[in-house]
Parts: sequence; C-alpha cells; structure tokens
Amino acid sequence: MTKSELKRVMVLEKWIDGRLAEQDVARILGISIRQAYRLKAKYRHGGAQAIAHGNRGRKPAHTLADSLKQRVILLYQERYFGSNATHFAELLAEHENIHLSVSSVRRILLEGGLRPARLRRR
Repeated sequence: MTKSELKRVMVLEKWIDGRLAEQDVARILGISIRQAYRLKAKYRHGGAQAIAHGNRGRKPAHTLADSLKQRVILLYQERYFGSNATHFAELLAEHENIHLSVSSVRRILLEGGLRPARLRRR
C-alpha cells in the first residue's frame, strides 16, 4: 500500500474507534464528508485492501499485445534493420498493414534491446 492509502486506513480506524469526528476525517483526508462515509463503508466491507485502487496489478486496457510487439521486433531484425523509428513506422504501415505511432515503435524497439542504428550526430 502507498503512504496515502495507509494514511486513509489510519484515519478511518480512528474515526471508527470514535477518536475523530467526520468533519476532522474529511479535513485530514482532503475529501468531502460524503466521500468520507463512502470510504468508511468500503473499509468496513473489504478491509484495508478495499482502499487500494481496483485496477492495481492489471494491464491497461489500451496496451499493445505482446504478440504484436514480438512481430514488430522480428520484422525489424529480419527485413528493416537499420531504418530509423519514423521510417520503420511508415514501412510497417505501408507493407505490413501495422499502424503504430512513431513513439510506440521506438518504445517497442528499445524494450526489445534494439538501439537505433545510427546515433545522433553532434
């Protein structure tokens, strides 16, 4: 858990024990009283783990598939080695019908351990 989530848990426990008022909880956490009650119900129902964000540990919905990344790396190594990221993205769109942004292509190549063929001139 992050520090802010731990802080929320500590404040909620104090509120449940009766050591803090609802206004104090809202002020300390920087949320409205309504949101404080929602957090309290969430904490009582699911414990400390319920305070953590629900998408933690999941892959983003818009991430590129691993098979596509591997295909791009293989195409670069076998056919288009030596081209820069911009030209490679254009070649992928034109010949392979793979439409990716230049930044995505550059990131995939760097993750695959493929450095640019030519370094930038001075």
